[in-house]
Amino acid sequence: MKIIRNKLHSIADKDTFLNDEILKKDNYILLFSLLFLIFIQPLIQLSGINNLVFDLIISILIISGLTSLKFRKEKFIRLSYFGLFTLVLIWINYFADSLITNLFAFLVLIFFMIYITYSMISYVARNNKITSILILNAINSYLLMGIIGAFLFILSNVGYKLLFDISNGTINFGYTNNPIFFDYIYFSFITLTTVGYGDVTPAVPLTRSIAMFVSLSGQLYLAILVALLVGKFLSKKNN
Repeated sequence: MKIIRNKLHSIADKDTFLNDEILKKDNYILLFSLLFLIFIQPLIQLSGINNLVFDLIISILIISGLTSLKFRKEKFIRLSYFGLFTLVLIWINYFADSLITNLFAFLVLIFFMIYITYSMISYVARNNKITSILILNAINSYLLMGIIGAFLFILSNVGYKLLFDISNGTINFGYTNNPIFFDYIYFSFITLTTVGYGDVTPAVPLTRSIAMFVSLSGQLYLAILVALLVGKFLSKKNN
């Protein structure tokens, strides 16, 4: 543990630590990883390889999420421990593949992604300059909101079945009886964007509440983001 801490301190002490060039590169990596997870990963249907690809992409998301913002040194070290802990749990679960490790790793991953998303939104709100890094943070945080929504829907489905010992899911997928991760991603994003085709609907109060939360979050985010960006642009123009 001391070796890891010393290594993190040495990284954070470097003058080139998370400069604009590195931040921009890692935000692009995060963006491409999110797009891959949303659009490409669902097309990989090979058994076993699919799980490996998913865990690899999630690992890249965690690492690039850590280096997509310029945190204070102490905060970066604490967040690095959190990210390292999340990575270890994910790969322990990949090899152990038990229900307990699966749920625990899933919960820790959700909290980590929520924190990264919150940090990105805070950065967009605080920064007065419109830069490529700010725009990338705004896009990545919106995509992360959709991913988090999918994770919450999955968690509600698993938790509901475990607590109430039922076979029916908490979401009605009109086109399949065996939903995969992409189906939850699809439901999350059509809810986040308030498209609502009606082919997927929440079946219990818990998932209805999550759907309303995701929908309101998406609308408020876009409305506030546009207002912030216009305000920053006008402020820069006047100056």
